[in-house]
Amino acid sequence: MRILYVRLPAAITAVFFLLTCLFLYPGGEVLWAASSAPSEEEAPSPLEDGQYAVDVNGQAAAALTDQNRTTGLRVEEGDVVSVRAASPFSQIYLVWDSPPGEYEIEPGTGDVLAGGQHGFLHDYTALPGETDRMEIRILQKQATLCDIYLFPEGPLPSWVQQWEPMAEKADLLVLPTHADDEHLFFGGTLPTYAGERNLSVQVAYLTNHWEEPYRPHELLNGLWVVGVRQYPLISDFPDLYADSLDTALTLYDRQEVLAFQVETIRRFKPDVIVGHDIDGEYGHGVHILNATTLLEALELAPDRSAFPESAETYGSWDVPKTYLHLWGENTLTMDWNQPLQAFAGATAFEMAQQGFAMHTSQQAYFSVEDFGPYDCRLFGLARSTVGPDLTGDDFFENIEAAEAAPEVSSPAPPPGLEASSVSRPPALQANAPPAGGETRLGVLLAALFIAACFLAALLFFYRHRRRRRDKRPRPK
Repeated sequence: MRILYVRLPAAITAVFFLLTCLFLYPGGEVLWAASSAPSEEEAPSPLEDGQYAVDVNGQAAAALTDQNRTTGLRVEEGDVVSVRAASPFSQIYLVWDSPPGEYEIEPGTGDVLAGGQHGFLHDYTALPGETDRMEIRILQKQATLCDIYLFPEGPLPSWVQQWEPMAEKADLLVLPTHADDEHLFFGGTLPTYAGERNLSVQVAYLTNHWEEPYRPHELLNGLWVVGVRQYPLISDFPDLYADSLDTALTLYDRQEVLAFQVETIRRFKPDVIVGHDIDGEYGHGVHILNATTLLEALELAPDRSAFPESAETYGSWDVPKTYLHLWGENTLTMDWNQPLQAFAGATAFEMAQQGFAMHTSQQAYFSVEDFGPYDCRLFGLARSTVGPDLTGDDFFENIEAAEAAPEVSSPAPPPGLEASSVSRPPALQANAPPAGGETRLGVLLAALFIAACFLAALLFFYRHRRRRRDKRPRPK
């Protein structure tokens, strides 16, 4: 009985301690029920499914309240989306699966707010006051609405994206071919110049991924994480694979691609452009098409007689500096390993990795590398109107505007963004790994280790006492 008396409390204590560690971690958050987004003490959570109801033209629309971007509802001109909530809200976040047309928001306060002017897939609107109901009137164009998030007053979670319109005058224009190329091949470019230096950075994609509806969401989430705040330009060219430039030219009209490049340069008037390897990175024919047409467009953009339609709209522009990834002349190796204040000390390389981590559908195929044949640090100055680089550590060397730009801007990363943790929206997509999984596993292993040590100590104590008892002289 004495053995049971010693062992039973110890076992119960150890099991209780282990279960406590399994269900709780520092801060009191329940691991088992934790959402995929890290907690943010000052940010209110969106109203949950069941706390509000949505209908479209009087028909219930549960797909718009499930906070799951793999579901949605097609809406078209004339449709009315009605929202009724159990508690007041003053901020809304609409997630679309394709660029919406214009719509109106009537929040029940007597105001009418315009929406959709910029075609944002992730569209945030602050209402003029608190309300428990609103209507969204679709004014033009069919589009798929995935989710409606409602928030009370207060700061927002970091995954809520508050996009600014595309730049009128960009400091830096980045020209990836596909969603994720901006992280894989251009490395720390975006976190350094958009997030840390707070320059006007415009990203323009040569192809789109509308046939893979999860990828545009990954694109926006990746840009947001690395500090880009101006909405990207996404072309009308579909994403098609080509194993050579010749194959790419059978899939795309070269003059149309060239016209797009010239118009993009004239529209954004960048001081610096960063583009692809002339050999297509890993030989992708559309990457080669992107790089070769860019080099030609740089010579045509200053000439108003070339593609006069875009010259009439935007004027002409001669880009001061253009860098290509892995270009073999006037080379420089960017240092992406310096800690960035805007990202809580994370390096530009680490932030590029975090940006790419948002592209969950591509994780099995690629990785951000600062070594080997696709080293994201290696660039060359392919064209310059301001002379050669001397120090070779800054794309904006010899560019006065960038030297006068504001230094680190603390609002650059969203509130709550830390180097070791990227917040994700609820149900970002069906196959997205929940954020913080490594932390939860670490807590579990630590709990098991502590419990094992606790049991071992009790066992040692018990055996020590038993030996002492057994050594006592027994009465005869």
